[in-house]
Amino acid sequence: MTEEEKCQTFENFEKMNMSLKHKHCKCCRGVSIHMQMKTKSKCTKCASKDVNYYLSKNALPVWYDKGKAQFHVPPELKNCYHAEHMLLQLASPFIPLHHIKNGTLGVRGHTCAFPQDVASFAKTLPRLPRDTTVLKVLHSFQKEIGSTKQSVNKTFRVRKKVVLEALYWLKKHNYLYEHIEIDESNLDWIDGDEADLDYYVKEIVDDYDPTDVDDNDDKGPSVDQTTVPREEADEDVTAIGVVVEDSPLIQSENDRQVQQALQDVKEARVNFPDIDASPISEWDKTQKIMCMAFPWLFPGGIGDVQDFPGKYMADWGSMMLYYEDGRFERDSMFCFFAQNYLIRRRNSASGRYFTENFHKNAPPNLDDLQESIRNGDTSFVNNLTYYSKRVKGSNPYWMAKRAELYSWIQHHADVGNGVPMFFITLSCAEYMWPDVIDLLRERMEMAGEDTSQVYLNSPKLVQLINEYSIVVQEYFQKRVEHWLDEVGKKLLGIEHYWVRYEFTPGRGQIHAHLLAISSDQYIFDFMHEDSKFENGKEIASQRLADWAEKRFGLSATVNDGFDDLSNKAIDSGVTLRFSDVPRCEKDKDIEGMKRACQYHSCSGYCMRDVKNKDKK
Repeated sequence: MTEEEKCQTFENFEKMNMSLKHKHCKCCRGVSIHMQMKTKSKCTKCASKDVNYYLSKNALPVWYDKGKAQFHVPPELKNCYHAEHMLLQLASPFIPLHHIKNGTLGVRGHTCAFPQDVASFAKTLPRLPRDTTVLKVLHSFQKEIGSTKQSVNKTFRVRKKVVLEALYWLKKHNYLYEHIEIDESNLDWIDGDEADLDYYVKEIVDDYDPTDVDDNDDKGPSVDQTTVPREEADEDVTAIGVVVEDSPLIQSENDRQVQQALQDVKEARVNFPDIDASPISEWDKTQKIMCMAFPWLFPGGIGDVQDFPGKYMADWGSMMLYYEDGRFERDSMFCFFAQNYLIRRRNSASGRYFTENFHKNAPPNLDDLQESIRNGDTSFVNNLTYYSKRVKGSNPYWMAKRAELYSWIQHHADVGNGVPMFFITLSCAEYMWPDVIDLLRERMEMAGEDTSQVYLNSPKLVQLINEYSIVVQEYFQKRVEHWLDEVGKKLLGIEHYWVRYEFTPGRGQIHAHLLAISSDQYIFDFMHEDSKFENGKEIASQRLADWAEKRFGLSATVNDGFDDLSNKAIDSGVTLRFSDVPRCEKDKDIEGMKRACQYHSCSGYCMRDVKNKDKK
């Protein structure tokens, strides 16, 4: 392939990415890059449904004004702060969040969603501050002030007028709040117009270090090679919830620490109802946990998972996540809570099928199971291990995936396609790709949000990308597909591939690992013949190097002045499209890319042997 043809391939790849646009379905009200449209107004999943199908089933999170459906969140709820949301809730989930990097959140330990009897809650709102627990977990984000390190506190601010306006609005438009008696004297503790909840904040200083993992663990691409270093002043996050007395659960050390912190704040906790062994609140369709826990997302009290007319709950979760105004994807607490809820429901249903159908003659108790195993009958354990691979994230699940990969490799070797030639890691430069900026702006415009801060190097870009992270995930997956079709197959000769998407523990962003089988398998035959000579290893290595340089242009050779180039990705031309660089400056652009993105510096992300980590 000539240089001109290669350049054309790269430009075609860019055109494919630039052409990506969001689609909007008027039936499920979803917005997505991946969405397949049947007509201009309906996606393929809604093709056979009336355009008002989900609206008529109360499956959309709307509210009504004078009999007309309103698809947006009213200002009375949209402008509430975090602490104000807590004062409005009818139910309080426990969601232990921790900060990964640049505002990206994750769940550390177990996300709990307790079954609850709403009738046991006080019927008078707003809650007093003594009925509200805010637990702030700090993860090694202490800043040096002078010669000492001090934690950066986030103030939980409550505005009296905002809370009362939100409550009166909910009582008028949300049927779940019709019985609520609004006692304005409950906010007399606010001196003036607003107050802080700092007195009711319990802090844990946690020395958790995201780089402190086993050397053999893959932590994904290095942070300094894929992101623009940014320091956020507000780096603490919250875990809010309830006290569970005498919990029989097996907990990690971190879970026990969070649990103890909640129990230490007994004068400032939610008076949570008794927890039953059976999930009454979750399985009883009259209990709308989502609407009660997140009234700012379900302002009309409808659209809960219990209202969904479809067969699969995961479809409800997907519909909410892609909802047109982006309210659900921007609410990190809802995403974690809903995901945990749906996974537990799926696993519970799967477990019931296992005991009732897959393995009908299960031992009635643990003693009988142990006796069966001692007698050599391991059928139950074998079936359980096999069946539990359906549980995503479990050890059997990943063992099954590894077995599938081995089978894939063995199959292609057996049929003569060869073994994988490439192991490629595809990283995400979400803060620098112009296509991401364009798609983010388009998505926010569709959600009715202000887009004035959506531009490269914007001080608000980190926050906006975290709020609309699904835009990055969808774009990255499409970009990988386009790269394989246009670059991987044409330039690298990839004929068969296996891809796994992961999220970096160090910063929480998506990346992909790729095993690929190339059409250039003949090089292995030559190298095999080379290995028969006395110095065969050296000959084979040189042949491979020569082939790689001639076939792909791979070389360790750099131009003069390479070490003086900037090692920051933002200065390397990542923010430019290939087609934006003049042909006469292509070599300079390539050198800058190599210096910033391919020059290896050993760090906590280095997978080299420990003894070599002081080398470059």
